[in-house]
Amino acid sequence: MNKEKALTYSLLAHIRNTGTLAKGPIDIFIPLIKRALSKMNSVGIYQGKSIIEIKKTADELYFIDFPIPVLKKILTEICKEVNTDEQTHFVLYNDGAFSINQYTFSEFEEIIESQTKVINELEELFRQFCDTSELKIENTESIFKFIEKNKFNLSKYLSNSQLINGFDYTAEAQFVNFFKKIPPIYDKIKNIYLGSIIAGYIEYNSDEAEREIELLFDTNFIVGLLDLNTPESTHTCRTLLEIAKQQKFKIRILKDTIEETKNLLDTKAEYYDKSFLQKKVNPEDVYNACVRRKLSKSDLERIADNLESSIGKFGISILYQTDKLNNEAKFTEEYKIFEKVRNSKKSALHDATAILYINKVRKTKIKEFDKVNAWFVNNSTSNDGENIFLKNGFQPESIKADDLLNILWLSNPKVNKTIEGNDLAEIGLTSIISLSLNNNLPKSKILRELDDNIHKYAKEEISDTDIIRVATRITNKQLRDIEELNELADKDKVEFVKRLEEEANKQKRIEEVRIKKLEHIFKDISIRTDELEKSKKEFQEKSKGIDKIVTEKNHSISKVTELESALLKEKNLNRDVLRRTWIETELYKWRRKTWVEFTILSLIFLIGLSYILFQSDWDINKAIDYIKILKSNIIISGLISLVIFILNSITVKTLLGKYRNHSNIKSYVERLTIPNEMREIN
Repeated sequence: MNKEKALTYSLLAHIRNTGTLAKGPIDIFIPLIKRALSKMNSVGIYQGKSIIEIKKTADELYFIDFPIPVLKKILTEICKEVNTDEQTHFVLYNDGAFSINQYTFSEFEEIIESQTKVINELEELFRQFCDTSELKIENTESIFKFIEKNKFNLSKYLSNSQLINGFDYTAEAQFVNFFKKIPPIYDKIKNIYLGSIIAGYIEYNSDEAEREIELLFDTNFIVGLLDLNTPESTHTCRTLLEIAKQQKFKIRILKDTIEETKNLLDTKAEYYDKSFLQKKVNPEDVYNACVRRKLSKSDLERIADNLESSIGKFGISILYQTDKLNNEAKFTEEYKIFEKVRNSKKSALHDATAILYINKVRKTKIKEFDKVNAWFVNNSTSNDGENIFLKNGFQPESIKADDLLNILWLSNPKVNKTIEGNDLAEIGLTSIISLSLNNNLPKSKILRELDDNIHKYAKEEISDTDIIRVATRITNKQLRDIEELNELADKDKVEFVKRLEEEANKQKRIEEVRIKKLEHIFKDISIRTDELEKSKKEFQEKSKGIDKIVTEKNHSISKVTELESALLKEKNLNRDVLRRTWIETELYKWRRKTWVEFTILSLIFLIGLSYILFQSDWDINKAIDYIKILKSNIIISGLISLVIFILNSITVKTLLGKYRNHSNIKSYVERLTIPNEMREIN
């Protein structure tokens, strides 16, 4: 991804976050295409034979591919929006030809200028970070490709794309991970990420048909659900589970998955007192969750023992009859593939059985994501098994939890409202950081061996801080020859300790240099924070006299400063809330008059009816005879008829009209005189 595309993503995130322009998935792109039309008009293009000409301009401006059907929908909406009875600015003809007349759109130029600075700052910051971390990079724009990585993952499902967005993003993952602790920078990264996911709207074409969907959860998903991974992972798994329940998905787990999860936790409990290095190399290790939650070895064993009941409390159904599936799975191609990438045959058989189960639920190979009725959902931080993707554009059986969340967020308006964009970005970025840092890490067996060697030969000579630094170098792939290091421990213990100290010192120097060279960035952030605080105080002071400012500058509002414009907008929003509340109150009063009339007439009718029943000793037949006698009296008969007529023909009809007749309600609201303090300030 180049900087121009990153700029587009920032702009899309801005449009969505403001929430004033976009009402639906396609609407979010309308401002981009308006700007493209404006650019065309400004260089003397007033007409064209095909919307392909508009597409070409849009693609060049934003570096994303606008499909013709999507672009046509956007242009149709623009026609409705920009043309008036007095003037026609844009016309789209049935044959695809178009004409543009004196159309300008400059609303986002200032935002684009500021976002361009942000993109350049991030790129320069990434370069400085790599320089101070002894990380070699070929292209500083790779940081934007890394942020876009999840979009490529989603494309496998949405458009059957097999494009690969690079391989090793260790440096980029370290950069984002480092700045997670610094919100002013991390928020900018999250905006680009969110924009990249929003861009998926133009790839996704949902048929909106409701289907029964089944989710089968993997071992690592259950570990995340139990809060035995990172807090972010737990948030991802629990959010997906909550949404699955809201959408009435079937949520299931194999009996074998429970056994595999229990074995994992039992093994972790067994090595509980012997592990230090492992949890520092992999932040998602169960041991880190134990430290965070203050869980002891016995706590871990207790969780393993109560696993089945815990799963039941989450509302997950357990599939107990899996022996037949297991026997069948042993002869599948998937089992042969998993045997090569999993730690044991038992683990390979578990995954192959899950894949087989999903295929049986699906019954046939499926190409469109929307038509998939079953998924094997994992929370993996490894790329193992990527080759399980079916060929010829068919959907895979397995999907990562965060990828599924992203697609549900794109496709389902209810889910879109459930998950905040900020949360989605946090989930996605955390996932790609983990994938990038954990990819190609040494196998747990080798790390455990190194852990044992450190405990045997170096625990007294090397501090915990230095062990953490060694772990950091392993995670950052700056220390790769772990097997050679283990062999050195057996041959020469003194040299082994010396080598560990050298690696720790290398990392210490890197960290010292990095902090020193990036110090000016932190100062700059501090200055900006102070400036924002100052602006906030100015905002509060100016808000006290905003009415006076607006009155004096009523005819020159376009020259009001950016801050004053923001204040004006905020005040109008507040007035809008007050105005709506006042209108609701007036509607209530208007309707109340008819309710009073309806209540009085109903009471008269009911009192009269009760009197007749009372006089007839509550005998229906006597009451009917009594009514006949009353009807013979012209005056009483007339009064009864009048009350019934007013109640049925006037009062009830009027009451219904005040709730159901929208033109009547609109007419009443338009006649209301809005108080001055609630009118919109122009």
